[in-house]
Amino acid sequence: MLNKKILKRAAAGIMSAALVWSYAGCIKPFTSSLTAAGEKTDEYNHVSFNAETGMYEYEFKDAYIYNVNAYKTIYLTCVYIDLIPYEGNSWFSYDNMKTIEIELENSAGDPEYEQYREQTYELAKKIKNESRIDIKFAAPELYEDMMEYRGYYGSSSDNTYNVSRILSVKDPFEHIYGDINDDGVIDSFDVVTYKQYIAGTLSYKLSESEFLNADIDLDTEITADDLRQVVDFTLGKAKEFNGTSNIGSIRLDNTVDVLASEGVETDKAFASAEMDFGVEVMKKCFDPEKPGEENLLISPLSISAALSMTANGADGETRKEMEKVLGGSLTIDDLNEYMAYYISNLPDNEKEKVYLSDSIWFRDDPTFKVYDEFLEKNKKFYNSEIYKSSFDDSIVKDVNSWVNKNTRGMIPTLITKANVPDNAMMMLINTLYFEADWSRPYLITREGEFTDLKGEKHPISKMNSQEYQYFDLGNADAFKKPYKGGEYSFVGILPHEDISIQDYIAGLDGKTLEEGLREYEDPDTVDLYVMIPKFKYNYSKSLKEILPAMGMEKAFSIAEADFSKINDLSVPGALPLYIDDVLHKTKIEVTEKGTKAAAATAVVMGAGAAAPIEKKEVYIELERPFVYMIVDRNNVPLFIGAATQIEDK
Repeated sequence: MLNKKILKRAAAGIMSAALVWSYAGCIKPFTSSLTAAGEKTDEYNHVSFNAETGMYEYEFKDAYIYNVNAYKTIYLTCVYIDLIPYEGNSWFSYDNMKTIEIELENSAGDPEYEQYREQTYELAKKIKNESRIDIKFAAPELYEDMMEYRGYYGSSSDNTYNVSRILSVKDPFEHIYGDINDDGVIDSFDVVTYKQYIAGTLSYKLSESEFLNADIDLDTEITADDLRQVVDFTLGKAKEFNGTSNIGSIRLDNTVDVLASEGVETDKAFASAEMDFGVEVMKKCFDPEKPGEENLLISPLSISAALSMTANGADGETRKEMEKVLGGSLTIDDLNEYMAYYISNLPDNEKEKVYLSDSIWFRDDPTFKVYDEFLEKNKKFYNSEIYKSSFDDSIVKDVNSWVNKNTRGMIPTLITKANVPDNAMMMLINTLYFEADWSRPYLITREGEFTDLKGEKHPISKMNSQEYQYFDLGNADAFKKPYKGGEYSFVGILPHEDISIQDYIAGLDGKTLEEGLREYEDPDTVDLYVMIPKFKYNYSKSLKEILPAMGMEKAFSIAEADFSKINDLSVPGALPLYIDDVLHKTKIEVTEKGTKAAAATAVVMGAGAAAPIEKKEVYIELERPFVYMIVDRNNVPLFIGAATQIEDK
């Protein structure tokens, strides 16, 4: 390994040195001294001379790979790559295709040569046809015309170049935490660049890739907190960024012996209940004129799972209210069965990753005896992890570490000490992580504008495509864009121009919306053209006022809450429980490649008293305030959002 400190932002944040494509194996470092010295360019494609190695280093960022062929014989290793350079907002076309040739003879007498020959072959095997990559390679001579437009593909113009080796291959959508100068390694040069940026003395503007690398704690800023992590990492004090520390709380679920429920398969009743619940939460939360809340994102599934676990300990009117809000006509027992099936059938493959995790944390206190039946039920239906904690300052660290791990680093912190009152006795936590590539990724983005609620325009990157699932929702147009695997889709909903986003959301009905998204219009009658902007943002909200306003009042009342199925109130000194707060955090990233999203929810409990027709063309361009969702094939909403202010940063 070139450097154990090279880390990749894989799976939305969990760092692993083993995942880095470049410099695989024990290969001598091949780092450009010019890059390390801080040479910068705004161009996507450039060449520099490495005085240390005597070679010219060529780099194509975000290149389109038309074709790649790599093979080995007894005598020769050959790699042929046809690529089209990126020109800022698009690829020039096949006319500018470059053919990179690498032909390396086997030489058993030179171990170092054999190492980089094998490295070049292994890196080439990682490149896929019709993909986009950042690629860097070296040659002993300067091809001055390599970066120029030359002829057309297949013409007599020579667009073929012989090079010596591939230096690195990197997915342009994945970023290396801490590598602020984007040279593939985390070292003292990064520390210096961080200090200059924070001090305002950096002589150039960071590129988008450099900024994403540098924003380690994912708060959309580069601060002293990010610098501290880099310093600790380079000094060897930390082995990873946003790392999960050891959990000090005592894990008990391995002592809970209960057979997991197979559950009940998702049907219209469950999908309708989840959609209705999600829409009602969105309606109560949506306040786009409030600073910092221009864009909303909630996960109905995450909130519902955390509260359903809690409801397993409720009784009487408290239970009835929770059932009505969460499931409508469904009981908590019904929701348990649906959730059990849903959790046990989530995809985890290269195309789609959906992880839903649950945990229960309770205070280690002689007056607080939690019923085994409550823990067993949540283990049976939610596969809940169970922890016993002192509920001192360590509970904040432990819970955040657990959340960070289970959201793959997208949500490093969920709670602070202020969220844990002195009388806190239990927390029920849910996390949800979603990652999927589009079934047809975008190869080109174009510059555009997004018009916010005030009529102000913001620059965006537009992703255009033709789709086939169009839904006429009456006062809004909607479409579904599928992810690979076909189990999940992005839903874009654009209200008609004569209705504001506020009025549209206020008038939404969950059941009507779910039914409206069940059948799309005949694709033979519609030519559907859609535009999705690239965007990402975070959202956080306390639901302490929201849920009672939806009808879940008694659960939050210190005087009326009935959670008598959670703890034994006959124990001397025992006090009844109530919900002190419900904390919800989310994050989403929508790019040309696909979507990553995460959510975390904490329930904090305190103690106290026909014939062919002419096709119509439909254009749905999300360039003004819109609603969106990520749903499964049954229209169960994993995420529901509303965006009113989007801007490229």
